[in-house]
Amino acid sequence: MTATGDAESFGPYAFTLSPAETEAAAARFGLRAALRGGLIASHLAPLAAFALVLLFASILALTDFISRRAGEATVLLGAAAFMIQRLATHWRIRKARNLGRTAIASLEADGALTARIDDGGVTLDGGGRSRRLDYVDCEDAEDAGGLIYLWPRYGAPIVLPARALGDGEARRLVAQIKQRIRGKRPF
Repeated sequence: MTATGDAESFGPYAFTLSPAETEAAAARFGLRAALRGGLIASHLAPLAAFALVLLFASILALTDFISRRAGEATVLLGAAAFMIQRLATHWRIRKARNLGRTAIASLEADGALTARIDDGGVTLDGGGRSRRLDYVDCEDAEDAGGLIYLWPRYGAPIVLPARALGDGEARRLVAQIKQRIRGKRPF
């Protein structure tokens, strides 16, 4: 990765994503897409509902408000419903990871990429294509696992490897991008 320009501008950066970086970016994109509905609503609420069904069915069966057989049937139906919900969630996460892998694989297929970061957004050129992501359309930016992600509200992120940046430059780049995202966000 190389960088040229003055001290306040970033890029252009020339880089090639390794297969491991592409896989990490695809996994992160897939997980983020799968959890877009919220962790509490999709994962913790069904567990809490299952625990409450078990508790109430057990209490009602032990106090003879319902028969023991009805209590056992309620526990079995609750367990079956919980397992079906978990299986559906697993399939949703798997599908999102596969879609993320497909979206990010185009970055690896493009080979050598060049990223230019300016006051309005980020432009990614490579493989005969150009992709522009304006800060107005960004949801967040983060540095995770040696990769810098620019997350749009919809679609695949722009991924820049931080491996060849100077010490502290990745943090400074992410901080400036976050500041620009906050500054350019429509209210």
